[in-house]
Amino acid sequence: MIAAWVVRAVSAIAFVLLLPLLAWSRLPLREFSTFTAPSQLLAFIPGYTGILLRRVWYKCTLQRCGDNLTVDWLGVIRLRQSKVGHRCTFGVGAWVGWVDVGDDVMTGNGVTLLSGAGQHSFSDLTRPMREQFGEKRQLVVGNDVWIGANATILADVSSGTVVGAGSIVTKTFPEGNIIAGNPAKILSRRERNSA
Repeated sequence: MIAAWVVRAVSAIAFVLLLPLLAWSRLPLREFSTFTAPSQLLAFIPGYTGILLRRVWYKCTLQRCGDNLTVDWLGVIRLRQSKVGHRCTFGVGAWVGWVDVGDDVMTGNGVTLLSGAGQHSFSDLTRPMREQFGEKRQLVVGNDVWIGANATILADVSSGTVVGAGSIVTKTFPEGNIIAGNPAKILSRRERNSA
């Protein structure tokens, strides 16, 4: 077990290393340049060092960031307006848009949390789709949620939900369900163990 003072020392060193990126993030440039680009750069640092650097970066820059955040290798939280609770883990290659994530949320590798399902529009046939902007919204993920590998989340996820690997969540389900599929549907309820 790593002593608490070692973790504090490494965090302090990480903070000093991140000072140039933190200064860059305060420049009056577009959001992509000042937040997303440094987040993507930090995503390339592997191992525990990378996890610590990302933890300090997001703690200093997100609207709210709880304790013990783990953003694994190649994982990115894209917008500084995002909120993340305590003890959350985003797996390898996770892509996290505009979110409000509760406590104790885990994701597998390759999970995508989009900023809602209506980010792009394509209804006007007189204009190219790339010029038709939709509407982003903050996606809410409740407490104690487990999202399996390669799932894509387009709608809010209620507390206590398990999302199966490879699922595409297009609507919100009641708390405490196990959901999976494309589109996701309820497979069963989570049951309490009676010991």
